[in-house]
Amino acid sequence: MNRLVYAPADEFDRWHCRPLGTIDVLDLRDRQSGHLDGLVIDRVEDRPIFLVVAKHRDAAVQPPHWFLVPVGDAWFDETERAIRIDANRRERVRFNPSEFEQMTPGQADEYERHVLAECCPEVGFHRDGRPDYARLSQFTCPTWLRPPERPELRP
Repeated sequence: MNRLVYAPADEFDRWHCRPLGTIDVLDLRDRQSGHLDGLVIDRVEDRPIFLVVAKHRDAAVQPPHWFLVPVGDAWFDETERAIRIDANRRERVRFNPSEFEQMTPGQADEYERHVLAECCPEVGFHRDGRPDYARLSQFTCPTWLRPPERPELRP
């Protein structure tokens, strides 16, 4: 079983994340960068680490292409009801949900190391070889992605 799992946007509540549905992803100049397609979640730590953004091209000719954004590098714009990213960052790594889901644990670990080398080489590693995402704020689950707190029922 792979430690990292792809969670489509319609399954966020299953992973203790705020269900957002289909939501636009905009850059800092209000240009469409795509839409939120899902998350890559570390199932061991039960935390989202990457947003999966789908950028659609001409659907009749080509399928969309996906890229990853560390969760802490995005924020929720309540006014526009959209996720904002700095689209000029060169560290965006391509992603393919169907290929990712078919990877063996070894292939998934190698892909994860590749992604981190491209986007976030400052991530450290635990002795067992797992990335230490807790060291960097860009991998902290942002409050806008967490589900609303439920008030406890008092007897």
